[in-house]
Amino acid sequence: MSEVKRIIFVDDDEEVLDGLRRLLHKMNGEWEMDFHQNGSSALSAMDKKTFDIIVSDLRMADMGGVELLEIVRTRHPDATRLMLSGCSEQPMYGKAVSCAHQFIAKPCDSEQLMTQLSRSFAIRDRIRSQKVAKVLPSLRSLPAMPAAYKKVLDMIEDPRCTSRDVGQVISRDIGMSAKILQIVNSAFYGPSTKISDPVRASVYLGIKAIKALALTDGVFSTLPEEKVEEFCVSGLQEHCVRVGALARSICKTQKMTDQQQETAMMAGILHDTGKMILISEFDYELAEIIRLSRVEKRPCHEIERETIDLTHAELGGCLLNLWGLGNDIIEAATFHHEPAECIKDGFSIATAVYLANAIDHQFCSYLSTGWSEEIDMSILETLELTEQLPEWQRVLIPTEAEEHEYA
Repeated sequence: MSEVKRIIFVDDDEEVLDGLRRLLHKMNGEWEMDFHQNGSSALSAMDKKTFDIIVSDLRMADMGGVELLEIVRTRHPDATRLMLSGCSEQPMYGKAVSCAHQFIAKPCDSEQLMTQLSRSFAIRDRIRSQKVAKVLPSLRSLPAMPAAYKKVLDMIEDPRCTSRDVGQVISRDIGMSAKILQIVNSAFYGPSTKISDPVRASVYLGIKAIKALALTDGVFSTLPEEKVEEFCVSGLQEHCVRVGALARSICKTQKMTDQQQETAMMAGILHDTGKMILISEFDYELAEIIRLSRVEKRPCHEIERETIDLTHAELGGCLLNLWGLGNDIIEAATFHHEPAECIKDGFSIATAVYLANAIDHQFCSYLSTGWSEEIDMSILETLELTEQLPEWQRVLIPTEAEEHEYA
């Protein structure tokens, strides 16, 4: 990563480039910006100088945005890739979403554009590990469970299946859930409000779009079976689903809105996104982290920071941020082991996910988990929620009070 913040813009319409220059003029002192009218010129510039972010138009005469960003993904994998689009052609959906991190609607709103670019720089600043910095932007998808992905492929070929049916399967898989939410909330589809439920996202997209996405290389990927077994990924997925359900229940007891409860469930399902990245890209390091966690009786996230200079929580938060998911989901993923960082404004979705995760680790386990911390009671005391803890524990394990006490 370069110390100077550099962005390269590519659009074959000179008027669009002039508009971008005007929109971002006030950032000239902070960002170094290059403007190019074709992909070949942009690639030549990127080969000579390091750029942090590339913003490319989708439709260009010389070299299309998809082709350009695919080359950038291969040749400069650590660059963040954003795509400008003023059209919505069905054949382009899958190809575009497999090579771009986020989409920006044309014409651009200056504040929205600056927010997206600033967030992208903030992610890069947070990643201190050079190894992680090179891996994270190159990820086109989170790996899905092979059985779940196969089931989706079978379902989309069945004329009796609905998009809701497919969405139910997607919602129980971390990788496919994250990707479908990235896609549905992009500028290609542009719902009026953020969608945070994969089932609703699937219904919104429709079965034809889901089929096109599922069959496009790079949109979904799967883990090798040996990694699934070594790290008991099925246990991790079940843990995340339980955390999502419990986080929703906790938010309900706190009288949060239906929308907030839905977001809390998705935040719970995606809170361990970073673990899926570690399993996929840093499996050797993760195996040693888990071993040390058990031997030293320290939580994995402490050892992760010492090993790769970033915790799985921060890593997952960075990817979800890079993909443009909602702030509540990003915050919950990032701070689900350190809720004190985000309880300044009282109870939040991130607090609910922290509690749900801690309660689930307290009573349930899977084969490849490390040593787990106790619930930090000072957080509950600060929020005046101590008396509600037994109630939330019973939601996870519905038993009589005496049996729960024994457990």
